[in-house]
Amino acid sequence: MPIRNYIIVAALFICSSLSAQTAQPSITADSIVPAKNPYSRNFTQLVYASLFGPTIFAGLNYDIRFNGTSTGLGARVGLGMVPDYHEAYYNKADKALHYIDLPAAFTVPFGLNYVMGAKKHFIEFGVGMIYLGRDSLMFDDITTNYTWLGWFEINYRRAVGKHLVTRWGFTNIISSRYAFPLSIPEFGMGYRF
Repeated sequence: MPIRNYIIVAALFICSSLSAQTAQPSITADSIVPAKNPYSRNFTQLVYASLFGPTIFAGLNYDIRFNGTSTGLGARVGLGMVPDYHEAYYNKADKALHYIDLPAAFTVPFGLNYVMGAKKHFIEFGVGMIYLGRDSLMFDDITTNYTWLGWFEINYRRAVGKHLVTRWGFTNIISSRYAFPLSIPEFGMGYRF
């Protein structure tokens, strides 16, 4: 065998030996990064229609999380509608029950809420105020053109599919006259994005 072949074989052996000697990075538990699922996404905003609850009768609401995830502290604001109805009140002067017809009015509920849970199941706790665009003898004794109410609620949210969300729970409405002895149910369905 010619010397040239020995030199080539020796050079290949030395090169392969040197490449085997280079330090490989060690794999630790801290260095492993899980692959991101392209279908998992944090939905931080929700638009939903609701019956009862802080909108009093029916309304459209917007909900957002402050931390960029599906859970945590957030806020909600809505626009609702109360149909016309009549209220009864007792007049102490003539000791008689009187009725008054009230026209339809709008409501603006707003407040802070906290959502916790994972995947499809979430619990929401909220507190806030409601602006009712007319007087309501049911909630206060003072006759004005508007009524301010407080509310606190607990709701269950369920994600159905990727974007559809259903909500149901209970809302307690508080006024200057009294707090409702019973909770008002709330039902809602919306789109998260």
